[in-house]
Amino acid sequence: MGNGESNLLKPFPLITLFTNNFIVDSLTHILLGAAIGDKMLGQKIGRKAALIGALAKTFPDFDVFFAGQSDPQKYLCVHRGYTHSMPVQVLMALPLAYICYLIFKKQINYKTWYLLWLLCMWGHSLLDTCTNYGTRLLLPFNSLPYSVNSIAIVDLFYTLPLLIALILAMLFKNNSTKRSNTITICLVYAMLYLGVTFINKTIVNYKFEKICKSQHIPYKNTITNPTILNNILWYGITSNDTAIYVGEYSLLQPKDTIRFYMYKRNLQLLDSFKTATDLPLMQWFSGPHYFLKQRGDTLDYYNIKFGRTNLQASTDAETFIFYYKLYQDSTKKWQLGWQEPSEKDIQFKPALIDLWQRMLGKKI
Repeated sequence: MGNGESNLLKPFPLITLFTNNFIVDSLTHILLGAAIGDKMLGQKIGRKAALIGALAKTFPDFDVFFAGQSDPQKYLCVHRGYTHSMPVQVLMALPLAYICYLIFKKQINYKTWYLLWLLCMWGHSLLDTCTNYGTRLLLPFNSLPYSVNSIAIVDLFYTLPLLIALILAMLFKNNSTKRSNTITICLVYAMLYLGVTFINKTIVNYKFEKICKSQHIPYKNTITNPTILNNILWYGITSNDTAIYVGEYSLLQPKDTIRFYMYKRNLQLLDSFKTATDLPLMQWFSGPHYFLKQRGDTLDYYNIKFGRTNLQASTDAETFIFYYKLYQDSTKKWQLGWQEPSEKDIQFKPALIDLWQRMLGKKI
């Protein structure tokens, strides 16, 4: 494929481990769905309620089986699309609830089944909106991707307590007070933690704006988002038409300082590649948070809203997680490609140590 041929990169290994695995990526949804199902129907049908709740809560992510993970164009267009749309879910819940109504031989009324499915699917979409990928909540009425950017796609401080609480709850009998109370604690923790993430985001936004002004960094098109696995270490991206600035801030760091790294956007390259059919798709997906590089007849498109791997790295490809490319194949047809890391590059210990030190503010 010439310049379009993919070379394996070595981005931050924890990102690779979690975001490329559908099951792990949906673990939080599964746990919350199980808790909701057990809370609503556990006393009537036992642990089966938790299983159905888990299925209902993760059901919108079944779109990955249609999107696949090898075609970037298809993945960007399909994932978090119609199956995540709240109006569409109103209709999707109708047959799914009826199937459960028939399977359990009408011992639970249809209205309750419908409420369970709708609550779980709406909860899935709203939680996804808290991450930074972008969720199209209102298809087909509008195609805007909504993202609040308050929680990482995988947050161990959120998911692990839910996992422990749910396992503990399932050890108790169906109608026991201990099981009911443990499930309640699980759900309350989930809501409180999300509340804390919004508080953290408010603090971080204030810090970034204040420090940007003090360092004369342009405060435009700005986003802040927590780094992977936690809600303590955040990164911020701000830009103008010529440059993008990226920095990190930890809620535990001793001083209100941020070291910003600047990258030229090279937007003039858009004119040279304006016939690339997938360029509007990439701009829609990334918003203003991208910069460009040219390699021969290939346009490297750095969508940086997902953060960085290593701001001190010497090359752009090592610095940012997602690296797309637009190129023409042998028939002069435009293609959209992406880079994927090798599984052999996953090194848990160095990655965790690095993340921990940055969380403490020691490497910022």
